[in-house]
Amino acid sequence: MPLVSVIVAVYNVEHYIEKCIESLTGQTYRNLEILLIDDGSGDRSGEICDTYAEKDSRIHVIHKKNGGISDVRNTGLAQALGVYLMYVDGDDYVAENYVEAALRCAEKHQADVVIFDFEEIEEATGRHDRWSMRIPGNQVTNVKEQSRLLITTPSPCNKLYRRAFWQSTGLTYPVGRNYEDLTMTPRLLVNAGRIVYLQSEPLYYYILHEGSIMRSRNFEKSYLDRTAAIRDILSYFQERGLYETFQQELEYLAFEHAYFIPIKEILLYEPQSPYLKKFREYVPELFPKAGLNPYVKKCLSKKDRIMLRLIRWRLYGVIRFLSRIRRQKDRIRPANRQQ
Repeated sequence: MPLVSVIVAVYNVEHYIEKCIESLTGQTYRNLEILLIDDGSGDRSGEICDTYAEKDSRIHVIHKKNGGISDVRNTGLAQALGVYLMYVDGDDYVAENYVEAALRCAEKHQADVVIFDFEEIEEATGRHDRWSMRIPGNQVTNVKEQSRLLITTPSPCNKLYRRAFWQSTGLTYPVGRNYEDLTMTPRLLVNAGRIVYLQSEPLYYYILHEGSIMRSRNFEKSYLDRTAAIRDILSYFQERGLYETFQQELEYLAFEHAYFIPIKEILLYEPQSPYLKKFREYVPELFPKAGLNPYVKKCLSKKDRIMLRLIRWRLYGVIRFLSRIRRQKDRIRPANRQQ
């Protein structure tokens, strides 16, 4: 029964952390090391963690000065003793077989990385969206065989990692930046010789709320951190002679994370932001034909392809109108589900 280290990022999540911890202490797999890393929280999060540590010897709390999510992830990586690593954010929770299912898959296939489905839950509306992959499941592969792996969600939270593999890469998260996972995940996956996509019910539940980094409205920092991530990825692949092999995937990563997603966010929250123009110009300067990338048609939903056309035509008012309609519908749906 190999030890699995679960690294939990804790920062001002007092309203969520109890459910998160209880979903981990209630796991069907028991041989766990649960590292609760309190990143200088200003609320009761650290105190709640200490209370749980007194009741469960598998829990270890690390209180540290605020250093951001990258510093938390690096601290956990340095402190973990498990054969395997898993990351959880303190405002999320997991299925009771979260560890067992991923570990069984890793042991069966001797995997460096196991990727599994998760579900996003929008707190304000109750909207549920499931994430899954369009590659063969439950078999060993790698990025050379399935290049689509490079454009998988960069989140570390729907993955299990063999710790020895991660250490062999020498990779750590860039401290002080958001979208640190975007910087890390493509570089990590391209080094993995054995990757398995575990097809199953969602094992991780990601809560979208107003305090989430993904809901941040600091578009200056978003621009700086997203473009820094793209530069890091491109440099890494160029230095290793892998750029041309994976140019389509790298181009789509830039398109998705430094063009399409941030432009949608700006149009929703602050359409007059000067960073709308900056994001519009950044990716076309790197990849003039990014909009024609084959993954755009393969990966974007019909709704998102319509959104992309509206962005290209600069019909921003139409986009905001459609977003308001969607939010209104989402607020109605939870009530309908309870009938």
